[in-house]
Order: sequence, then C-alpha cells, then structure tokens
Amino acid sequence: MSFPLIGNSKIRQSVENFLLENRMPHAILIEGDEGTGKHTLARFLANAAVCQGENVPCGVCKGCKLAAGNNHPDITVISPLENKKNIAISQVRELKADAYIKPHVSQKKVFVIDYADTLNEQSQNALLKILEEPPLGVIFILIAQTKASFLETIISRCVVLTLSTPDVSLSVDYIADKTDYTIDEIESALKTAQNNIGRALNLLAGKTATDAELFFKYMLKKDYWAMLKTTAKAEKSRIEASLFFTDLKRITASFVRKNTSSVTASAMARFYNEICELEKSLSLNINLGLLFCTLVSRAEKLINS
Repeated sequence: MSFPLIGNSKIRQSVENFLLENRMPHAILIEGDEGTGKHTLARFLANAAVCQGENVPCGVCKGCKLAAGNNHPDITVISPLENKKNIAISQVRELKADAYIKPHVSQKKVFVIDYADTLNEQSQNALLKILEEPPLGVIFILIAQTKASFLETIISRCVVLTLSTPDVSLSVDYIADKTDYTIDEIESALKTAQNNIGRALNLLAGKTATDAELFFKYMLKKDYWAMLKTTAKAEKSRIEASLFFTDLKRITASFVRKNTSSVTASAMARFYNEICELEKSLSLNINLGLLFCTLVSRAEKLINS
C-alpha cells in the first residue's frame, strides 16, 4: 500500500524510513489545515502499526482488512463526545487504563486522538504521563490543526508531521485522475479552496455548503444565533478563520454583483467593507470568539438598518 498523500515529500520520506526500519515512534502529532490529509495519514499509520504482512501496510492481511473496515480491536479513536467541544479528562483516563491491556490481535495497540487540540491543560498533563513512559507496543497518533495548542512537554514527546497543500499542478492532476470534472472546474474549485484538495473535492461534489455559505444564508434569514453557530470551527484556529473570511468575501461580492438594484445588495456592499475591516484583526492577538461575535453583531445592524 503506497503513501496516500500527494506532495509532502519530506513527510513521505520520514514515514517510509521508520516503516522500513520498523521503528514507528510511540507518539506522532499530525498537524495541518482541514482537507490536507491528516486523517488519511493517521489511518495509514494506524494500519501500518497493526499490519501482519512483510511490506507494511500490505493491505491484504487480516490486520489490514480489519483496519480498512474500521473494525480492528487494537485501533481506538478518541474525539470529543457528542455536543462537547473538548476531549474530557475522563476520556484520557480511560485511554490510559486501556493502554495497559494487551492487544487482542496485533502486536501493537494504537490510540488515535482526533481533535487533540481540544485537550485542555489538565487533560494534556494527564496524557503527558503516559507519553513519557508508554507501555510497550502502544502508539499514540494525535491529530490537530496546529501544534501551537499543545504544551511544549507534549510536543517534545512527539514526532511532529506538518502537512501542507501540494503544488497547484499536482492538486489538479490528482483530482483529474480520480474524478470526471473538467480542468476548468477543478482549477476554479481549487482557487476557491485555496488549493486545499479536501475542500475542493467537497465544492466540486456539492456535498455540503461551506460554513461561510451557511453564515450568509442565515444572515439573509435574520437567524443570528444560527450564524454564530456556523463560526464554531473557524474559532479554533487563525487558519480556519482566514479561510472563512476569504470565502465570506467571495460570497458577499457575488451576491452584490447579482443583485445590484436591491436594497439588500446595498447593505451587503457595506457588509463587505466590514468583513475586510474585521479580517485585518486576524494579524493581531485578538480572541477569535470575540471577533466572530463582532462580525455577527455588525451584520445584524446592517440588515436591520
């Protein structure tokens, strides 16, 4: 089974090296923007850890087949519980207890911690203890948007793999090879998604509206509470916030162009200027939650003016 990501040649080399040498780190932190392949890489590494073949991950052994079906008893995925924003310390304690139980099928046991950047300081300190002295054969894979959310002591115990978007030409070729979309459609989607393959594929497939699109739709309906809920993901990192503002500017400008004579378009033109002004705050050390509350507040005033 080949390395699953395009570009990221340094990451590819690092992963291939510790697989060939059978020396997978006991703690790996995968960071990167949404859509860059963090979960794809995490699944690949977890699969490799429990593979029973010679060339890991072989894709054909019992371990690989169980992993492919998300049924491997030695791979545990942890994420915030339903309706919760953070991974609770109780979940970390359960993980620690489970880590000392011997594997069921494989020689290794893997814990994938998704949204690991939602761990608060207390939970990180609880996790640190087992990262410092991990049980034999246990591997931890942390998935996050940025390592900046972690204590230095956590980072120092992990091998950090930082994913980035590949060259545009590689992205175009990758999507063209896997889909039937035209080159123009692919290039347009990649431009909107800032060369993020995951986002571009979603845009092409029309699977889901972006958060900014939902924000704009709720704004026209004057549902301000719903607007605020759409910004939850963007409040987690400045990368996400920047993408949100870029997308919202595009949507607002498009609306104004298509509705030049309407009263609403006049308000939206003023709102576009507000977006641009607030976007500048991203370069400052501003609280993102406060920033988006301000965005909703200004939208409300303009719509009702």
